[in-house]
Order: sequence, then C-alpha cells, then structure tokens
Amino acid sequence: MNEIDRKFREQTEFYKSNFEKYGYSELSILMPSDRRTIRYYELIKNFEFYQQLLRGKQEKFTICDAGCGFGDASAYLAALNLNNYQYLGLDVVDEFLNTGQEKYGSDKVRFMKRNFITDDISDLEFDYAISSQTFTVCYTEEDNNYDVIFRSIEKLFRQCKKGVSFNFFTDRGEFQREGTAYHDPVELIRFAYTLSTNVILDNGCFPYECTLTIMKDNSLKENGMVFDRFVRIHQNEFDKGLFVVKENQKNSAAGKESVVVKL
Repeated sequence: MNEIDRKFREQTEFYKSNFEKYGYSELSILMPSDRRTIRYYELIKNFEFYQQLLRGKQEKFTICDAGCGFGDASAYLAALNLNNYQYLGLDVVDEFLNTGQEKYGSDKVRFMKRNFITDDISDLEFDYAISSQTFTVCYTEEDNNYDVIFRSIEKLFRQCKKGVSFNFFTDRGEFQREGTAYHDPVELIRFAYTLSTNVILDNGCFPYECTLTIMKDNSLKENGMVFDRFVRIHQNEFDKGLFVVKENQKNSAAGKESVVVKL
C-alpha cells in the first residue's frame, strides 16, 4: 500500500469514527455550518449557471461534487430554486453517502462511492465540478498536497465540459494547525494555467482561504471569447450604458462580430 492509499484509509476510518459519535453533523465532516454555505457560494459564483440565475434564467446543467460528504451542496442548489440540474456526489465514506441519499436523494440528486483522487473517473461526464475542503487534509508525508491536487483536479477538468472550482487553505496565514495542509496560491494558479487561460483566483472571502476556478477556454459558444462571459455577467452595466461595446471587427474563427469595451 502506497503512502496516499494509507492516508486515505486512515482518514476514512477517522470520518467513520466521527459519524459513530456525531451522526449527521458538521462535527463528522469537520466543516462548520456557518461557513459551509458561504463556501458553496464561492465555489459556484463564477459558473455560467449561477450567472444565468442572477438574470432570472435557468441553464440546464450537471454538477459533480467531489468529496461531497453528506451532499449538503445539493441542498444549497435547491435553496437557490434551481430546477433543471443533476447533482452527482462522490465520496468514499459509506456512512456519508447513505445519509446523503436518505436526506437528499431524488431524481436530481444521486451519490456514488468513488475516490476521485486515486480512482479512474473517465466513465463520468458533467458540466461543472466542485470540491470543498477536500485538500485541507495532508495525504502525503510532505506539508502540502500539490501532486494530489494537480492529479485530481486535472482529472475533474478533463471530464467536465465547462469548469472546475475548489478551495484550499493558503500558506500566507499567521498561524497553521498541525495536520492541516496549506498551499502557495502562486503554485496552484501556475498549475491552473497549464489547463486553461480562463482562471479565477479569489481570496476575497475568508482571509486564509482561496477559491480557484478553472473554466474551459471553449465553454462559451458565441464566439469562443472569454469576454463574452464578462458581457453576460455585467449585462446590467451594458444595459444602462455604463459599459459600451462597439462591433468593429470580424472574428474570423466564428464568423461573428467581436466587441471591445469603450468607456
């Protein structure tokens, strides 16, 4: 058994022990409830389906929650009054999966026992993938999880159609807890750019936690330009004339007018 497999087994047993003590509780998954919903928002806020929702529209989509725990992220999606999605939760702790199925299982929400870090996931396909607090655990003897993150996020990104988002603790804090993994945001954003040029690193919520979103370069179908996403996010500003666009040149690849911002 290699080091990562051994660490996973130890961590799985730890979660099982927690569940025996606390049942369905934030204590079982070591994720305080007062921050959980905020993290879910941070993970999805840059995805197209959320931007569509803000404009009163609903995009049909599938989302994979890798390391889902009880699948509480599905409850957050439901609370947003989304109604045209499919949620897939991946985890390795049977107790978490069974509880999630009992609480949230439906024609929209399903769970699967799968270790997305070590297992093959090439049979899965989804529009978006998220992973919350997965990489705070040290899976190697080193003080970071870079190889684990690179390998697992690359797999999720390969299987997604539109984008991946995950969070991590930064190593820029004034204190660090023993047994917790901390990471250099520069290293992770450097990795993200090996997958895409459409990358968003956000450290604007919790002081020592970052959310990294990596979008597929070709996920925007109008003309393949990342700027199209900016236009949709800021549609109100364009409607009010605060941002002005001028159609002034052809996009030869798409055969459509492209736009530039003029303030």
